[in-house]
Amino acid sequence: GGAGITTFNNARGATIENNNIHDFVRTTGNQDSHGIVVQPASYDVTVRNNDIHDNSGDSVQCLGPEGFSTLPPATGVLVENNHLFGNRENAVDIKTCHDVTIRNNRMHRFVQSSTAKGEALVIHYSAKNVLVEDNELYDASKGIAVGGNHEGPVPTSVVLRRNRLHDITDAGGGEGTAIRLENSQGTVVANNTITRAKSAIILGHGTGGPTESLRVENNLVDSPIAVDVGGQAPGLQMGSNLYPAGAQFKHNGQLVALDAFKAAIGDATSNGGDVTVSDVFAPSPSAQDKGLDVGQPFCGAAPDIGAVELGC
Repeated sequence: GGAGITTFNNARGATIENNNIHDFVRTTGNQDSHGIVVQPASYDVTVRNNDIHDNSGDSVQCLGPEGFSTLPPATGVLVENNHLFGNRENAVDIKTCHDVTIRNNRMHRFVQSSTAKGEALVIHYSAKNVLVEDNELYDASKGIAVGGNHEGPVPTSVVLRRNRLHDITDAGGGEGTAIRLENSQGTVVANNTITRAKSAIILGHGTGGPTESLRVENNLVDSPIAVDVGGQAPGLQMGSNLYPAGAQFKHNGQLVALDAFKAAIGDATSNGGDVTVSDVFAPSPSAQDKGLDVGQPFCGAAPDIGAVELGC
């Protein structure tokens, strides 16, 4: 079948908790067989404390109505405290769904396949109000992808914060990018830690439209290519990010150093310095009390840069 568990037809308040969902496999057609699918007209569905792995689709997919349904999108989906790994496609795939929270999950072991680019987490089509926080993503060809495919509006009001992304590799032909942002409106990327990735953040390359009104703040980045900005990022705001000394940047396809990059995008507050993080992702001294107040709780004179706030 198409999934181990599915919700649909005005399902309300379902909780899928403490299960081991694995080895749902299709070998014909599009080959997709997911662990859990939340279909249109599902409301307030919770997916919590599950191990979901080794399926021929995604661990969790929130399916949009495009192409097969006139029902309203799923709304109020919570995906938290799960271990999601080793599928043919993604850990979590959010299509046109609204009011989604993806929190405190561990996602790993994703490689490029015939229908996926090895992304752990995908948010695309016309997703709206999606919060992604406190997750650990690693051993993947791509960590988080926002935008790309869409038929109606682009993804809107997506927030990526306090996530730990590491060991994002280009092995096997993968891209090796921790966070890639294509078309979206009003996305926020704040207080994430990215280490051991080929490229940390790629944005504004115009696949499916511009990346509009994006904010990238308080991120701790340790990658050879720290940020790659294309020509379709109107309203971009970047500041208070910490990069390794000697990191390279791309602006409209040209390699530049930090000072030239900051001047090109109007960033007055990001810096280069020690980006070494501990095994528990505690920030380096250069990142402590050096962040911008973005409305989240912090301890000390100012927020720490990166995913972990010391002293709380």
